[in-house]
Parts: sequence; structure tokens; C-alpha cells
Amino acid sequence: MKRTIFLIFSFSHFLISFSLSAQTLTLSQCQELARRHNRTLRNAALDIEMATEQRKEAYTKYFPDLQAQVLAFQAFDDMVKGDGAIPMEVAAISPQLAAFAGAPFSYSEFSRAYTASLVLTQPLYAGGRIRAGNRLAQIGQEVAQLQLSMKEKDVMQKVNECYWQVATVKYNLQTISAAERQIDEVLRMVNNYVDAGVTTRNDLLRVQLRQQELASNRLRLENAQHVLLLLLAQQIGMAGKEIDIDAQSLEPRNPAEVHVEATDAVYAREEVALLGKQVEAREWQVRLERGKHLPSVAVGAVGYNMGFGGLSENVGKYIDNNQTNGLVLATLSVPIMSWWGGKHAIRRTQLQLQQARNEAVDAREQLVVDIESAWSNLTEAYKQIAIAQSSVASAEENLRMTSDQYRAGTIPLSDLLDAETLHRQARDQLSQSLATYQVRLADYQRKTMKLTP
Repeated sequence: MKRTIFLIFSFSHFLISFSLSAQTLTLSQCQELARRHNRTLRNAALDIEMATEQRKEAYTKYFPDLQAQVLAFQAFDDMVKGDGAIPMEVAAISPQLAAFAGAPFSYSEFSRAYTASLVLTQPLYAGGRIRAGNRLAQIGQEVAQLQLSMKEKDVMQKVNECYWQVATVKYNLQTISAAERQIDEVLRMVNNYVDAGVTTRNDLLRVQLRQQELASNRLRLENAQHVLLLLLAQQIGMAGKEIDIDAQSLEPRNPAEVHVEATDAVYAREEVALLGKQVEAREWQVRLERGKHLPSVAVGAVGYNMGFGGLSENVGKYIDNNQTNGLVLATLSVPIMSWWGGKHAIRRTQLQLQQARNEAVDAREQLVVDIESAWSNLTEAYKQIAIAQSSVASAEENLRMTSDQYRAGTIPLSDLLDAETLHRQARDQLSQSLATYQVRLADYQRKTMKLTP
């Protein structure tokens, strides 16, 4: 018994020291920290940056494309070789050449070369594919922004749930403290009764067992509080730091203050906007697929420099070993046979568009049901609070009457201990009902986009 009391005292001392050194946070502070430091939200912000870069990349397709190419080689042997005799007919060309007629010759030329070119191409018309690609990239950026908003609300809901779980544990610990004081008072009474010979030591043992039960419950709750605070710290980006919460009042507000018609609230949901973006993206994908099978027109310019190496001195007199030139061009590409398979590809994207429209209508109807379900859960939680409050009042009155009857010696100790248990359970149920209401209130406000305090 002494060892158990010592362990409880030591653990309580640790928790007191922890609370003194921990940073105490309100719910709004926890949510603000989560917005700034939660890694899920950080990754969602990075998704927006990536989508922005993709949109900028798509925009560059409107501008000319410039490519540079360099080719150089060195052959093991000369690439142009020949041997034979000079034709006799050269004598008729010039008297000076007559002396060479019939003379044998052998030549070897052109062993290395290089070429460098610049190609500039400007698309004028590509079947609408460039415009479609840019719009799809813009839709991707808008989708990333909507997903960030959705993820932020999901994270806020998780923080809210964890916060109220910690608050519930704290209120349960307060109930344990009240029960411990009650049992301590009962223990003093039973000790007096044992000393007076009114009761046996069995009653004293029962009270001591109840004390140990309460001590065990306290340890379990304190451990749960520690773990929940660790989880909350991780969610708000303060992992490894000591935090505590400023347990705010659990008094409920009337659900009627936040009620919104589900059919009106659904159109404010990010999910509906995302469904609209999905349909729009499918529409542009149809245009993109159709553009693959339309003519394309482009203009361009080419500039090049070409050089030869390994030419003999005689040949070099007649062939320039370095040439530079340029040209302009225009291209028209008309796909003909691609329409054979292309019409099926276009039809497939049109069917996918129809699927997206059907999914949008179905999902919107499901969201209405989701909002109505959240409202039902909220009103149920509100009514459960009234029931729990009535139970606490009854349990308190029962405990008071049972205590008076036990002092008067008209009921056994077991009845008093049962009354204490019922009172503790009623208080725990009330704190749980209050926390559940706060969580469901936040969930309903999230789903109706009515986040005003």
C-alpha cells in the first residue's frame, strides 16, 4: 500500500513539473500552429507550386522553339577515293591539257568534317492542342489550391478532435480527484466505525480497494493524456516539445445557431468545385484529342555552318572547305490515316466526359446526405448532453442521500460505494458528451462551410 502511494506521488510530481514547463495552448492557437507547421499542409502547398511551374511550362509552348545541333567526325580512311587515267578527250578542251591526256591519276580526299546548325520553329496552328494544354495546366493549379483548402479543413478537424480528447481526459481527472476526496472521507468514517467496533475490517479493506482502483484509473488517464498531447504536438508541428492545453469550457451552443440548409451549403463545398474542375478538364481533353488529328502549320528558319577537312591542295582550289548558309521554311502537316483510329479515341474521351458529369451529379447528392447526417449527429449530441446532465444531477442526489444513510447506519457500505461509482460514471459520461458535441459541431461547420465562431 505504501509503495503504491509512493508511486502515485512520484508520477503526480512528474506531471506537475511537466505542466509547469509545458507551453499551454488554446484551441485557436493549436489550429494556427497547424496551419503554419503541419507537414500535410506544407506538402499541399508544394503541390500548388509544382502545378504553377507546370502551368508556366505549358505557356512556353506558345513561343518559338530553338534547337542547336553540332556534328563532327574523323574517318579512319579518306571517304572519297579514286584512281584511273585522264580521258583523251581533255586534249580537245585546251592545248595545255593535251599533255595530260591518258596519264594515270590517283586521289584521296575528305577524311573529316563538321556541321553546326540552328533551327527556329514557330507553331502557328496545332489543332488547338497548345491552348488545351495550357488550360489543363491552369485547371491543375486551381485543383491544387482547392485540395489545399480541403486538407486544411481535414487537419483542423483532426486537431479539434485531439484537443477535445485531451480536454475530456482532463475533466475525467477532475472527476477522479473528486472521487478520491469522497473515498478519503469514507475511509475516515470507516476507520472510526472500526475503532468503535460498529463495523468490521472488511469494510475498511473495501474502501482501500476502491482507493487503489481510483489510483489505477488516474494512472491510465494520465498516460492517455500524455500520449494525446504527444499526438497533438505532432499535428501542430511541435513534435518533441512539451505542450499542454488550456481546457476551455465545454458548455454547448444551440445547434440552431449554425444550421444551414444542406441543398444550399453543398454548393459552397470544395468537393463540388473539384467535381466541376474534373468535368471541365474532361472537356478540354476531348479538344486535345481532337486536335491531334487536325492539320498543323509552322514556320521556321535554319542557319548552318559546314566545314570539310583532309582536302588536298589541288581540290581545295575548287571546293570551299567552310560553308555558311541559311533558309526559311514553312510546314503543313495533315494527318490523313490517323482519323481511322482517331475517331475512336475522340469517342472514348467523350464517354469519359459523360462519366465525369454523372459522377458530379451523384457526388453532389451524396454530399447533401453527408451534411444532413452531420446535422443529425450534432442534434443527437446536443440532446445527449441534456440526458447526461440529468444523470449527473440524479447521481449527485443519490450519492448525497446514500452518504447520509450510511452515516445513520441504515445501509451497508456497498451501497455507498455503488453510489460513488454511479456518480463518477455519470460525470465521465457528461464530459464525454460535451466533448463529442464540440467535435460534431466542428465537423458540421466544416461540411457546411460555416466556420464562424
